[in-house]
Amino acid sequence: MPDKFDESPCPQGPMCMSGSTPARAWVGQLAHMLLMLDDDRRAQHRGRPMHPYFDSVPRPTTTHEDFFDRMRNPRPVVPRPSEDIAEFGTGLAGREGGWLGHDAIDRWNATDALIKAAGLDPEVWGICQACGGHGSVETYPGQRDEAEEWQREEPPEGEGWQLWETVSEGSPISPVFPTAQELARWLATWEGAHANNQDQPMPYEAALAFVMEGHSFTLYTNPGGVHEGSEFVGTQAVLDTYDTEGT
Repeated sequence: MPDKFDESPCPQGPMCMSGSTPARAWVGQLAHMLLMLDDDRRAQHRGRPMHPYFDSVPRPTTTHEDFFDRMRNPRPVVPRPSEDIAEFGTGLAGREGGWLGHDAIDRWNATDALIKAAGLDPEVWGICQACGGHGSVETYPGQRDEAEEWQREEPPEGEGWQLWETVSEGSPISPVFPTAQELARWLATWEGAHANNQDQPMPYEAALAFVMEGHSFTLYTNPGGVHEGSEFVGTQAVLDTYDTEGT
């Protein structure tokens, strides 16, 4: 693949937030919270409390007396958003929220809707001028054009053993080895550990068991932290073999 993902960071540094100015990023966060008011309907139906994001938001008041009551009690009990909030959320996002609520596309659309409501052009306002909204700049002229022209090619056919990742477009992680044992020995080296995003090499027995298993999940967690999935799969396969053999 071309160096599409190796662009240089935007020269604006922290003032560029994934291609947006901090002002637009804040509007995006507020758009997210507005849509969460619509999502709260589902939380109510499931008997769940309101999201803690809203703990610091001043509660709405209805009368002059309510204002002074709130000064004495900053956490008054007020009704949560009523069912008609669904119309607002749908109008802001341009569509109804799914079973799990509004997604990132809805938040993007809601941000544009708020910018338009302010009489501004969302294609221009809040876009980082240094990178044009990309969040990064080309490392060399024509880099993005090359990436757009790139055509996927399937790997050549033939005998061999190679580690691939499948969580992205699919790409090789290791060189091609003539045997499973040689791939396992490579995984048991520091070079293999680094390529496989591991803190340390796998034991050879676990590496070979993982290779023969053929696949693994990406990560797993336990009280010790976050760990790479392939070592767990390999180690578990070794333990299962010992259990089967009664040793």
